[in-house]
Amino acid sequence: MARHGDITKAVAFPRPTSARLEYRPIEVDDMPAIAALHADPRVAGLLVDGVPDTMAKAYMFVRWNRPFAERGCGMFAVRRRGSDALIGLFSLTPFDGDEALLELGGRLAPAAWAGALAIEAGAAMIDHAFFTLDRDRLISAFHPDHRAAPAALARLGFVPAGPAILFDRAVATMVLTRTAWDAQGRAPRPRRRPGASRSDYGGSAPGTPYAAQDGAATWAARIREYAS
Repeated sequence: MARHGDITKAVAFPRPTSARLEYRPIEVDDMPAIAALHADPRVAGLLVDGVPDTMAKAYMFVRWNRPFAERGCGMFAVRRRGSDALIGLFSLTPFDGDEALLELGGRLAPAAWAGALAIEAGAAMIDHAFFTLDRDRLISAFHPDHRAAPAALARLGFVPAGPAILFDRAVATMVLTRTAWDAQGRAPRPRRRPGASRSDYGGSAPGTPYAAQDGAATWAARIREYAS
C-alpha cells in the first residue's frame, strides 16, 4: 500500500464501471485538468466543498484523496472510454467525517452535460458503494439553489432527507438505501419522454441561473423529465 504522502502512483482496487465511461482515482497527472475544471464558474459556482482551481490546490486535492483511494472510495477521474480527456469527477467520501456513511458527489465539464453522462456515472458510483464497498446507505449533499442535482438524484432513486450543515454551509440532502436501489433494478429510473437531454450535475455560477441557459420553460420540462 502506498504511503499517504506518496501521490505519484495509483493504488490498485476494484473500480466503478459503466458502458461509456471509465473511472480511476485522481492522480498527479490529472492536476491541470482538475484545476481547469474548477476554474469554470459554471462548474464551481454552486459547489459546497473546496474548489481546487489552481495547481497548488489541485496538488493538495490529490494528496487529500490518497487515503480514501486506498480504501476503494474517494474522488474518481471520469473519462469517456478510449479518451484521455478528463470530463469530470465523481466521488464517494465520508459525509461530514462519518466513515460509516458515504456521500455521492459529482461534477462534469459543460461539454459533457449532454447525454445523461452524470446519470450513468452516478449509477456506477452507487453500484460500487453498495456492492463493492458493501454499504447500505448513501447520502448526497448539494447547494439549496442547485436545480439540477435534486432532479438527477431523484432519477437515481434518492429521496429528500432535509437540510444539513456541511463545511459550515447550509446544504440540502437526499438519501438512497441499497434496498431501494435493488428494488429499482440497480438502474436509473426511465425518462418520462424519449430523446436527448442535458444531465448537468456540475453547477452553475450564481450569476448564470440554470433557467437562463435554455429558457425557463425548457428547464422546467427537463426537471420534470429527470424526476419522473
